Amino acid sequence: MGRLQSLFPSHQLDVIIGSLLGDARLECRSEGKRYPVSARLRIHQGEKQKDYVFWKYEKLKNLVLKGPRRIKAGYDIRRKKDWYSWYLHTKTLEEFGPLHHYFYRGSEKVLPDNIEELLTPRAMVVWFMDDGSNTGKSYTINTHCFSMNDQARIVRILNEKFGVSATVLKDRTKFKIRIGRQEYQKFNQVIEPHIIPSMNYKICNPRNDLSAISGQIQQASIAV
Repeated sequence: MGRLQSLFPSHQLDVIIGSLLGDARLECRSEGKRYPVSARLRIHQGEKQKDYVFWKYEKLKNLVLKGPRRIKAGYDIRRKKDWYSWYLHTKTLEEFGPLHHYFYRGSEKVLPDNIEELLTPRAMVVWFMDDGSNTGKSYTINTHCFSMNDQARIVRILNEKFGVSATVLKDRTKFKIRIGRQEYQKFNQVIEPHIIPSMNYKICNPRNDLSAISGQIQQASIAV
């Protein structure tokens, strides 16, 4: 943990960790045979999450050469229209090498052995904004890419670190994390202080002042 803190400031490390637990990936650019391991972080979200991608860009701006870009992601046959997504990637850096070691076994993403140390409340909310859903009856976190052992660890960590009881739920042929209605309030206390306004729809009983705060920040930025 100390080594990573020396490579990235805490606000960036939280975004990186939460993103890697979620939808982002590290693309290894050097495997370390002749040169140190280097990698770049790629973030890719749908059109609905455009503001979220730009929020991540602002947090990681000094690590990125170009801002978020919009690309055609497919074609909706039913609606007869193209659909788009947004992506960005960082520069290729040796600083991402240790993270690649923690999060990957070959090409497979795994839960790091030291995830308890890395999973701060801010990292948790980034993970939830990436992969969380509010079903109206529960929260779910789409942890399908992780093994059953890793998912059992996630359940334990949520309980021990945040006091939130969760279960592993079967989802077709894979599994994901479920946080039941009785745990809403406990989980909200973890994520609500850090969730961004454009992702407010993902939480239950969101604070009414989040949108107002966002508007005030935007007006202040314009005034400056």
